[in-house]
Amino acid sequence: MVIEVILSMKIAVVGSGYVGLVTGACLAEAGHKVFCIDNDPAKIRSLRKSQVPFYEPRLQAILSRAQASGHLKFTSSYSSALKEVKAIFLCVGTPPTKSGKPNLNYLEQAITSISQSCEPKKTIAIFIKSTVMVGANAYAQKYLKKISKFHNKLIFASNPEFLKEGNAVMDFKHPERIIIGTDNTYIKDLSRKIYKKFDHNPSIIQFTAVESAELIKYSSNAFLATKISFMNEISRLCDAVGANIDEIKAGMGADTRIGNKFLNAGLGFGGSCFPKDLDGLIMNYKDSGLESKIAEAAKHVNASQLGYFLQKIESNITLKNSTLLVWGLSFKPETDDLRESISIKLIKTLSKKVKNIYVYDPVSMKNGKKLLSDLHNVIFLKHQYEKIGGCDALILATEWKQFQNPAIEKLLKLKNRLVFDGRNFLNSELLKENNLRYVGIGKK
Repeated sequence: MVIEVILSMKIAVVGSGYVGLVTGACLAEAGHKVFCIDNDPAKIRSLRKSQVPFYEPRLQAILSRAQASGHLKFTSSYSSALKEVKAIFLCVGTPPTKSGKPNLNYLEQAITSISQSCEPKKTIAIFIKSTVMVGANAYAQKYLKKISKFHNKLIFASNPEFLKEGNAVMDFKHPERIIIGTDNTYIKDLSRKIYKKFDHNPSIIQFTAVESAELIKYSSNAFLATKISFMNEISRLCDAVGANIDEIKAGMGADTRIGNKFLNAGLGFGGSCFPKDLDGLIMNYKDSGLESKIAEAAKHVNASQLGYFLQKIESNITLKNSTLLVWGLSFKPETDDLRESISIKLIKTLSKKVKNIYVYDPVSMKNGKKLLSDLHNVIFLKHQYEKIGGCDALILATEWKQFQNPAIEKLLKLKNRLVFDGRNFLNSELLKENNLRYVGIGKK
């Protein structure tokens, strides 16, 4: 495949994690000369061999092509990566502190390394893609001013990422919006050139105040998290009054003002974004002397949804001396990410109450074995139906496509012929027609 050159410029991406790799690979495929910087020598060696350290569809192929073309390089050297660079994307981790605020230590370290390695003659844009609280870009500019005499040449802009794990490459290549927080005319022009290949209609790039860009990311994820929690709360009412959450979803989703996305009831949300961004938004409110009742409520409902599902399990089966089969470990399908995975929390809780738990996930087994290594009654399977005849019940915890249409004859081998659907993903009527007991959330 020949890489199409739209407008080539040298770009540095600091951080070769999830956001950094997707950003670097996609910008390189668009024709830019991209240097990805990471302080981990082992990771750099692996990436130079085109070995992606996590599962993300399509990323491996793009990374390999971009390296083969010479457009993408990996290094631990800031000085070589920043020589004659026009733009720097900061994609470092900002893990939450105990208070819920993002930890900016990695951001400060990256800024320090940039200031020590960069002597710009012309303006360089530093785009912060890392998820940060409102005010972080202003803080970064002040921090740079303290440590660098070149602070007037290094200008920060907010460029939040909106990448869904499992679809990140397509999200980057075909964005719904590209948000750039800046009031600098040069940075605006540079942004248009960087994203020219991805700007497929005039409204894709939106220039805003820096603070607005920072808050757009938090607001978007908090709103989606709230939709999920709202439907989970409605599902409990459905169980109480005999309504069907699937029918509620269809009726609500037909309203164009609401839309049909993120209306699935289930075990709740997890992952590295929604929980962290909710906490970050809540802390922004507190720092401003305000209260966020909606975000707090969404967080509370999500935290209690697992307990609600566990009650369903315990009311339908005697857990003591039982053996359960769990399908799914990752927090969502099409990723091997186990951060804040509800499935992992479920397994940890159940392991204390049952004899054994057999688990299977299409791509997360390696990560799962590391995370659950201390649970000796959790056994990892080679395929989803292995040992099914020795299990009392099945729990579906992650909605991988390969689980959607299970082999009925295999499920009938379950001792209790009992299926707990934690994602309302299975065909409940089909299972019941075949004499399998089905327990979903907000539906019978």
